[in-house]
Amino acid sequence: MAQPKIVKSAIVKMKTEITFPENFSPGGGPGGGGPGGGVEGMSFTMPRDMETSTTMYYTPDFMKTESMSDFGNNVVIVDRVNKKTTTLIEAMGRKTGFFSTDADAEAQRARQDSMRALRRDSLAALGLTFRDNKPELIYSDETKKVSGVVCKKVTIKSIGQGGQVSENVVWYNPEFKIDPNSSKASANPGGFGGGRGGMMMGGGIAGLELIEGFPMEYEMTRGNGFKIHMTVLKAQPDASIDTKTFEIPKGFDIKPQSSMQGEGGGMRMIFRNGGE
Repeated sequence: MAQPKIVKSAIVKMKTEITFPENFSPGGGPGGGGPGGGVEGMSFTMPRDMETSTTMYYTPDFMKTESMSDFGNNVVIVDRVNKKTTTLIEAMGRKTGFFSTDADAEAQRARQDSMRALRRDSLAALGLTFRDNKPELIYSDETKKVSGVVCKKVTIKSIGQGGQVSENVVWYNPEFKIDPNSSKASANPGGFGGGRGGMMMGGGIAGLELIEGFPMEYEMTRGNGFKIHMTVLKAQPDASIDTKTFEIPKGFDIKPQSSMQGEGGGMRMIFRNGGE
């Protein structure tokens, strides 16, 4: 297989269509969470379906994600020079934001590692094995045009802790791949595999960053009805990007992420499934 060109800078425009499961309410009980909560007291009502337009900017020193939807606007700016990530939220007529540092991320990773170790020990005590499976990528010569680009097909196969097998089909451009250092988040763990920018691109699909090319389209469906369909509308590898693109705009009330976390360490944010 011919190796794709590795690019250090790029601009990517994409569309993400999300279908939430019924009674979706990550901030409260089934059917919609209680009053209050949110960011600084704001609570949000989630629609059943949502479409998000996203533009991502990649350079060796910065990464920026701009997302726009009927729900609100969200901007994430990763500053790898100063080891800081700033998230800006514009919704319900308010401009709020928070920032985190690499030190915050290291502490978060340490907590996650501790929880994984505890889970392994608990399963071992029951005579069970903790699965830590690496996704399998199955390449195909099948092609498809995505936004005018001839893409190839790869199926990402993974096995869950319960032994269930999941397969996600990804159509990718084999001509280029973004440098992992440019697509890697700083204070927020991520890149293609996670973090806020990565979640828009990867949708929680493990192994997406392993593809020998650039992901252009995929659809992921979970058993509870949650579905993500992502399509890249335009990709500009080796783009020239002005550093002013990554400046923090004025007018936002930005606070440390630690001041916006609840007792469990998560963001104090309530989403309610609106339906109507």
